[in-house]
Amino acid sequence: MKKTSLTILLLTLAGVLPANAVKYATHRLESIARSLMLSRLDTLQEGEYHQYQYRGHDLDIRVNNVGEIEHIGLLLFPQWCRQNASRIIYDFLERNLLERQISNLDERLWFKIQNDKFFFLKGNAQTAMQIDTTGINNFDISNEDFKNYVVCWKREGQEFLKIKFDMDFQMLSGCDAIELDSLFMQRLKHFKPHSYTKKDIIFPKHENVYVAAGDTFLIREFRNDIYYERRNGEWHLSDSIGTQNKMLRNMMLSMEFSGEPTLTVSLDQHSDVKELLQIPYKHWMQMCLDEGCNPFFGIKRKTQTSYEGTVLMVNPSAGYVHLLSVVVPFETMEKGGNGPIRGYLFVYIPMHNVSNEYFQL
Repeated sequence: MKKTSLTILLLTLAGVLPANAVKYATHRLESIARSLMLSRLDTLQEGEYHQYQYRGHDLDIRVNNVGEIEHIGLLLFPQWCRQNASRIIYDFLERNLLERQISNLDERLWFKIQNDKFFFLKGNAQTAMQIDTTGINNFDISNEDFKNYVVCWKREGQEFLKIKFDMDFQMLSGCDAIELDSLFMQRLKHFKPHSYTKKDIIFPKHENVYVAAGDTFLIREFRNDIYYERRNGEWHLSDSIGTQNKMLRNMMLSMEFSGEPTLTVSLDQHSDVKELLQIPYKHWMQMCLDEGCNPFFGIKRKTQTSYEGTVLMVNPSAGYVHLLSVVVPFETMEKGGNGPIRGYLFVYIPMHNVSNEYFQL
């Protein structure tokens, strides 16, 4: 017994137990790496790597800023196109078209893939091995009523691979609802804020108030207008106690709002575990904006002590909505937004499940 324990200890110290060394963003990626028997993943630092191959085709492997393997798939797209809001689609296609060719893939994962709403209209998974990865001029993507995508690769103007699949974020991410909940909270917990680009606005010359008109979502109460007022000849976001509605909307929607509200948030939609997290509200906002979400806010009611409302983070490219139900005490408003907010969070609601009746303001 002592000899066995000593052997395990020595192996661990020598780094021969890679299962303990490699961290994966999702269980699915761990299953893929195990099926492909990828080695030395624990040596990879943050960044993107193409030195691994599958049947002679380069793989795309990416490590995130917390040292996790966050993507494994066939290399099908150049790196520059992954910086926009459609990155989840590119990652999904690379991962899915690889999975469908792995002969020793985990049986449960293979069963799940076969039941996904993913249809080849032209070609098959093996056709992906013929794709030119030097550019995306031969690639086209479109969506139909936020319900499904159609993607197509062409060669010399002729379609040779065409696929239709559901706009379903669980399928796109490779996670079930419970894992998505957990991953979102972990990302929120470890989120590192960064600089952001301020909006360049042309203000009227002869007015003292201005509304940067935005859009509405589903119903007119959900909108993302930003309110400004001129003081001492300079324009500022409306933040005076005399314009509480405007101040509240600015606080919920703008990274440029001067106050720093603190959000205490819980997420308990798909799990018995009701995790409670306290973070700056702007961390939540910026993380959602980084995902490609558009923010909307609606005021539900005003009570004797607080405002109640709903923040929607809508991602039209990936087909989901994050919903944050908030309670903002008057005291926080009176302190210019420097105070507590209570939030109840629901994440990755499919857009095609959302209707006008979904929200009752």
